[in-house]
Amino acid sequence: MTYAHPRALRAGDLLAVAAPCAAFDRAQLQKGILELESLGFRVRVPEGIDAKHRFAAGPVERRVDELHRLFQDDEVAGIVCVRGGAGASQILPLLDPGLLGAHPKAFVGCSDVTFLHALLNRLGLVTFHGPMAAGDLARGTYDRDSFWRVLTGEGGPYASQPDDLVPLRPGTGKGRLLGGCLSILASAAGTPWALAPDAEGTVLFLEDVNEPPFRIDRHLRQLRATGAFEGVRAVVFGDMKGCTPPQSTSFRLEDVILDALSGLAVPVALGLSSGHVVTGGLTLPLGVRARLTCTAGEASFEILESAVA
Repeated sequence: MTYAHPRALRAGDLLAVAAPCAAFDRAQLQKGILELESLGFRVRVPEGIDAKHRFAAGPVERRVDELHRLFQDDEVAGIVCVRGGAGASQILPLLDPGLLGAHPKAFVGCSDVTFLHALLNRLGLVTFHGPMAAGDLARGTYDRDSFWRVLTGEGGPYASQPDDLVPLRPGTGKGRLLGGCLSILASAAGTPWALAPDAEGTVLFLEDVNEPPFRIDRHLRQLRATGAFEGVRAVVFGDMKGCTPPQSTSFRLEDVILDALSGLAVPVALGLSSGHVVTGGLTLPLGVRARLTCTAGEASFEILESAVA
């Protein structure tokens, strides 16, 4: 599949915030808007975004209409999700794939937004696993440099630094970078919006937060059983904050990961900081070529092409 790269952003471009998932705190959103403006972007807040319906940011129809309008509007150069949280899976059956696929543009988010990344990546669109307006952007806990570089194309593609990652299994693998939040990808398994590995090879990025090791094991085995690892050439995990076992146990999270991936002869690394991290969260382009190289003592991850046109 040939992927469509969004236009490179530049200062003065209009970004819109969208709330396809859970309800949010407006004060936090305002802080995120100020951060985006400090980068030189204009920001649009769609009418009705403050709506609430149970745990979500308004009824399904409002959230679907919001995304359709923002994708259709050629003045909007990019969309930054307000937050994750429950609700994204509700809108998937009502989204118009033809409309979304015809308007490639920068789309940024993480956590439950992984549902939308999976859908858009299946349509052949490059998307961005990164900070959200009422989350890391509001708190200032994202990696500003990677956010700017990957969305504008300035400074070249990302490459990890020595000691950024922990190698778990040696080897070299390259392919199209896909993935996101592990538990969300496991929830999507078997649906029309499931992770679809690239036929020519995939570098799979997986991250999560506060999932105990037994659930990490369950999610990985479910994905493997549903074919999500077919064609995977490398696996790189995020920080996995809150996913380590208690100190009283005799095993490590690394042991759980390697057991669940037993028989998969590809390099595996841990510690690519994107998504649920304490601070310094990277913005990763999904749908572009990447490479992971692991030796006995070092791991390196690199993006092999620009994410924007």
